[in-house]
Amino acid sequence: DHPDLKNNDHILQGYDFISSAIVSRRATDDRVPGALDYGDWMTDDAPCLQSARVSSWHGTHTAGTIGELTNNGIGGVGAAHDAQILPIRVLGQCGGMNSDIADAIVWASGGHVDGVPDNTHPAEVISLSLGGPGSCDSNTQQAINTAVANGTTVVVAAGNNSLNAAQSTPANCSNVITVGATRITGGIAYYSNFGSVVDLAGPGGGEKEDTGNGGWDGLVLSTAYSGTTTPTSGEYNFRGYAGTSMAAPHVAAVAALVQSALASAGKTPLSPSQLQAVLQQTARAFPVPPPAATPIGSGIVDATAAMDYVRTSCSGTTCKPVTTALSNRTPLTAQRAGVGEELLYSFTATAGTPLNVLSYGGGGNVALYVKFGAEPTTSSYDLRSVRAGNAQTVRLPSPQAGTYFIKLVSGDGGFSNVSLMARQ
Repeated sequence: DHPDLKNNDHILQGYDFISSAIVSRRATDDRVPGALDYGDWMTDDAPCLQSARVSSWHGTHTAGTIGELTNNGIGGVGAAHDAQILPIRVLGQCGGMNSDIADAIVWASGGHVDGVPDNTHPAEVISLSLGGPGSCDSNTQQAINTAVANGTTVVVAAGNNSLNAAQSTPANCSNVITVGATRITGGIAYYSNFGSVVDLAGPGGGEKEDTGNGGWDGLVLSTAYSGTTTPTSGEYNFRGYAGTSMAAPHVAAVAALVQSALASAGKTPLSPSQLQAVLQQTARAFPVPPPAATPIGSGIVDATAAMDYVRTSCSGTTCKPVTTALSNRTPLTAQRAGVGEELLYSFTATAGTPLNVLSYGGGGNVALYVKFGAEPTTSSYDLRSVRAGNAQTVRLPSPQAGTYFIKLVSGDGGFSNVSLMARQ
């Protein structure tokens, strides 16, 4: 009902997937059409035994980051304000249940869920600003796999505990784009989770300094309500928050912009793995690089760079790979691609010193091709390694001085979480 959202013809009806009346605050244990944010306040006698709190309007806030209206004299503007938004409610009082979240992921992507009507507007991008400690449970992973198989890209917040995101789910699930948060200066926000499972960063808001002692300037401003419990007509406002929950919808919005740009040009939308590769490889370098022990992905999502790239480099169902530069002896982790897809890299070598290029770890099948001065193909290369699996090695005993191009080509089933390193 927020006036900077509700009059947007692109906001679809959505669905409330909360199956517990205790969590939803509805009268019955069921799922219903519509996804209004009824508030998540709690009293001291709440059934989940948590402390009293006022409503956060978390879902309304993240939706506004993507879909706030423009040119209406109210508030700001969403990063993808012309994209259709399908709101799906999975969190309420006391949080939410993994079973509801998993079903919502499947349904959002166009998959069938018993007991609810099929979704007539399958999402191309799902934004999940939620999570908690633990491993990725099998139901959630299967739901994500179903969504990706349906062509839907799943974007997930890394978490706000300043811990390795491998300890947080669904950030640690496979086949997702896990998003860390940057602060106002472009460095890692002190609260952001980190690690090799984090693929990309987005603006999360927060302090100016490297620790939590710098104050809360530079928050992400978006849609909310002034009410402390339920939304009341006329009580809307705009609120500043910080967190990876704010970073994830920025990345999801740019993903939607990329798909929209391709559709507007009469081109085929990208697969989830292609879209992730484009977002990662067109990301902006961190103005303040994160410490080596706390990486948050390949860079900060860059809408202009991503859209410019797909407009000029994508044709039909394929995109010319973006070239990612490798640094000597520095592994590039969490690489993934779908069946038949390719990722391209470069390395500047010095003459005479042996050069080794290695792929390792993760799962799936990958082939490695290397060529001096030009992009290799499966039929034109200087050296290659095409053993079964993903552990490949190419050795050049006496390389030339200059740029070598390195290509990973996925085989049957694609590959995920593969590391690549050039060592000289």
